[in-house]
Amino acid sequence: MAIHLLKLTEGSDHLLAEVFPSIPHITRFNLTTSRASDILKAADSHLGAMAVPYVLGAHEDYMKACLKLVEQHNGINLDAENTGSARQHDKLQTAATTTFQAETLEQFHLVRKMRNCMVHAGGAVNKPLENHCAAMSATAKAGWDKLAGYEPNFRVGHGNVTLGHRETVAALAITKNLARQANQILQTCISRASWGEILMKDLDTGPGLPKDPSERIRKVRGYARFNYSALRFTEQEIATLNATYP
Repeated sequence: MAIHLLKLTEGSDHLLAEVFPSIPHITRFNLTTSRASDILKAADSHLGAMAVPYVLGAHEDYMKACLKLVEQHNGINLDAENTGSARQHDKLQTAATTTFQAETLEQFHLVRKMRNCMVHAGGAVNKPLENHCAAMSATAKAGWDKLAGYEPNFRVGHGNVTLGHRETVAALAITKNLARQANQILQTCISRASWGEILMKDLDTGPGLPKDPSERIRKVRGYARFNYSALRFTEQEIATLNATYP
């Protein structure tokens, strides 16, 4: 929208402050409108270079929380605190009977390796990214093409990695898909008794439970249905939780 607005001033030698004097702090941008338009045209890649690492960082933090839950309630050491995004999903799978979709993991590691090239090598394609592209399944490649609009075929010495709007959308879709799968894995690898304990602890961090018995169990039931609906706690389980955690 900003680029189209600046087209109205195309060819002008006036600075932004002269054209838009009412905008606060506009004098900080000592640019002509044509130069400002050029910068805006390149903004997509700059925003993507910031957004994709942020999306992957948020997902890494979520996966760390998942691993810590398994550690806490299953009594196993997954080294959650020191495990990075390259190995988190595999670590969670070792504690479960179900696994992540292989093609989604391939897409995740693709965008992760693209992020690494951008952050550590200024966008230059490295061998790990090239090898990953060569090893990707046809299903994973087709899924990436659908999300980002191109086939992943990065090769060393043939162009650079750029992260823009389409890569940001792809990263959001892939991590959302993996987060949902992680949620399903956690449902099966953590016992229902432990999930009941987690539910009641969550309730305890809020305003507290009513003292009236009927109001209290209604609160527990409603919280379970709204925040833990996937677990489908039975009335008997809710009654047991209500009695076990006074």
